[in-house]
Amino acid sequence: MDKLVCIFQRGAADGLNSLVPHADPDYYLQRNTIAVPLPGEADGAIDLDGFFGLHPSLAPLKPIYDAGDLAMIHAVGIPHESRSHFAAQGLVERGVDDASGPNSGWLGRHLSLNPTPTSSAFHTVSISGNVPVSLQGAAEPLAISDLAEFGFDPEIIDTGYPTVLANLFHDSVPFSGSAQAALAALSELQIANLSAITPANGASYPATVLGGRLKQAAQLLRSTLPTDVICIDSDGWDHHEHLPTYLPQSLSELANSIAAFYTDMGSDMSGITLLVMTEFGRRVAENGSVGTDHGTAGLAYVIGGGVNGGQVISDWPGLDSGSLALGEDLQITTDLRTVLAEMLTKRLGGTDINTVFPTFSGAVSAGVFSTI
Repeated sequence: MDKLVCIFQRGAADGLNSLVPHADPDYYLQRNTIAVPLPGEADGAIDLDGFFGLHPSLAPLKPIYDAGDLAMIHAVGIPHESRSHFAAQGLVERGVDDASGPNSGWLGRHLSLNPTPTSSAFHTVSISGNVPVSLQGAAEPLAISDLAEFGFDPEIIDTGYPTVLANLFHDSVPFSGSAQAALAALSELQIANLSAITPANGASYPATVLGGRLKQAAQLLRSTLPTDVICIDSDGWDHHEHLPTYLPQSLSELANSIAAFYTDMGSDMSGITLLVMTEFGRRVAENGSVGTDHGTAGLAYVIGGGVNGGQVISDWPGLDSGSLALGEDLQITTDLRTVLAEMLTKRLGGTDINTVFPTFSGAVSAGVFSTI
């Protein structure tokens, strides 16, 4: 069963400029100012298959694609029809297309069907400071902002203070369960000694928020801790203005962070699935602020040894005016839940699809993953 690292691009990443449909002429008609130039031109897209090309800032991902460990799914999403970040993120993380579905998260429901074999606090971890909606319903996921700051100062440990706290929070004391769980997590982390786990294979993480979070993810996965699932937020993808300036910065951080993680994990990537997703895509046409507004279909990335990579998976709907959703958006032709269901079934130990996605009746495979 694979370990899962799930990155959520909060703010709705622009998939059309991330993975450029450079052979679709309507792309250049719709985006006169902000379109990524053709492959071979200055700052042009990096061609992948004659139709799609990577934004040049995603160049660090090209070797992973060429190695067959990266697949990209275009025109993907959940048809929830919301343009609100908050509402759309909630729906996507719950794995539903309207508010009538369950309030728990798709990943939380899956994990509740597959109880962990030990009481460790580190089976399911969010390295973003909060428990995301996708994990709601899971048994006590752990939220940490920074592993290096999680715990007591060594001088305090030497005083015996943690033992005093453990004795104070006995069973009859309010919140004793939470306190004892926290103290147990601190003890686990101290024994694991993550600070001694440094990047391997020459990996160099960017000195950014996402780079730091993926570096910590690698430490957890290479440690003695039984970590199975790690959720990470990547913020700042709401590019309404000056997209050609700000999107490359976001894509560069994403690509360099993922490439470092891939290098760091080395052969262990054969048992890891890394998923990148967002709440919705952007409109096809550029706006008056040299950016793009909230849209419908977007882009997902999957990386790992169990990925049928080296390909873009897409039933491309086209960008001509007659093919656009709502008259202005890229249509969804692959439901994100199809990708998630296939991942859970083929890489994460199996699941009950009807429980995890109770309102979904679509396909449960898109050929993204190989079976373990």
